[in-house]
Amino acid sequence: MEIWNSDPLNEFASKLAIVLSENEELPKKTNGLEIARDEDFKIQMIAHSHARDRPEGRKIALGLVYRLENSVEISGYTGSGMIRGFSQTSAITKAMSPNQDTATTTTYSVAAIEYTFSKSAIDYTIDQIANLPEHYHWTDICESKQSGEHEINFPGDPPIAIKTKLPSTENFTRSCARFNFGSHTVIISSIKNSYIPQSKRPGYIYYSGNPGKATREKIRASLSFAFGSPLIYFGSKFFKEQGGIVGFESVTPSTFGGRAWDIVSQPFSPITTNRSNILDNALLRKAALGFYKHYEPLNLQNFIFRLWHAEVSPPYMKPAYYGAMIETIQNREIGKADSTISHTIIEKAKYRASIKLLSRFLQKQEISPDAKELLLQKIQSGNMAPQRILAERFYKTLGLSLGILEKRAWDKRNNAAHGKEEADDSVIESIRSTKILRIILGRIVISLIDGSDKYIDYYTLGHPERNLRDSIPEKG
Repeated sequence: MEIWNSDPLNEFASKLAIVLSENEELPKKTNGLEIARDEDFKIQMIAHSHARDRPEGRKIALGLVYRLENSVEISGYTGSGMIRGFSQTSAITKAMSPNQDTATTTTYSVAAIEYTFSKSAIDYTIDQIANLPEHYHWTDICESKQSGEHEINFPGDPPIAIKTKLPSTENFTRSCARFNFGSHTVIISSIKNSYIPQSKRPGYIYYSGNPGKATREKIRASLSFAFGSPLIYFGSKFFKEQGGIVGFESVTPSTFGGRAWDIVSQPFSPITTNRSNILDNALLRKAALGFYKHYEPLNLQNFIFRLWHAEVSPPYMKPAYYGAMIETIQNREIGKADSTISHTIIEKAKYRASIKLLSRFLQKQEISPDAKELLLQKIQSGNMAPQRILAERFYKTLGLSLGILEKRAWDKRNNAAHGKEEADDSVIESIRSTKILRIILGRIVISLIDGSDKYIDYYTLGHPERNLRDSIPEKG
């Protein structure tokens, strides 16, 4: 197995004799340290100490919301690093055996571990990921060659060495796709055997050089959007040219409570050739690079975060989430200084004249003063165009059309947000309307990032590809 296709946390603490620096949340002296992932991929640190050396957990007021930003320095035989975001989850004191002193075992959850073996220049970086869609056929080739020899030494007089020539192997597979993001060459690839056994659909992302953490997060988000599925990030390894590891970062991944594994890949725009399962690198590249280029201007970091939470939400809440995301984008674009989209139903001057007429009429009515005041307030704000009208105007500026199905789904989008119960016989119709809202969201984003000239219609049987400007036909 290649060195970058293994979890660096395997036997990390014991192999490198990791030592913790002083910290009030840790034992003063550890007699043993274990660092590994649990069955949910979370990084755990287990510290063994004397019974009297029992660290006190951090005192947090009940209900307090806070950000865990603590850290502790670590050192080992061949390097040093940092453990970040650790929190005590348990501390157990018990006798190790009937005739031994009692000992304390303290367990901590850990957000991330960073470790550096050397200060060599980094020539390439590998992100370890999972949840990569596995039903696609890749088009770029990955070639693997192995050769060398195995040596066993027996010290003594005279010393004995046994050398075994390893057989050379060579194979290639089509398992990757290649891109250029800015100045960095990027290759995303699937692998057959996971370096973390419980994870599903493993893969990796190669970067030339050493893009910063924020840049790599941005690239992963862009590829996730293109694939229509969240890529789960486990950490990174940093290498010098000849394959020697310089350092690594391991993180507790975000899997949305384990629900990320159940998200089916549904890219908003086509990424395959002629509706097959063969990836089209040009289509995949256009969607990913479009997202990458507009990441900051369109605040797509917030969008992608909300998108995956919407994807794993219950069916009855999805319309509220998709609708809110659409309105967020719409309001931001309409609110720009150079926007030509009107917020009102009629011209402001005409409405001011209408307000005077309506107010005089209202004053003559025999209703309570409180009711008159409330109605006058309603009249003052009555010229604001409803969301459906704003959506139509917004769509028009993007060169997109809203059909009957889209307008109907848009009108129903508030039901979930306002707690309106659905009749038993309307559940299927509600699910279909939710599909339309997701399509509306996708068409907006694709248009804004120039990610494609087509979209995938998940509402219609067979999921046909349609021109981005065209609405969903009422009869598929």
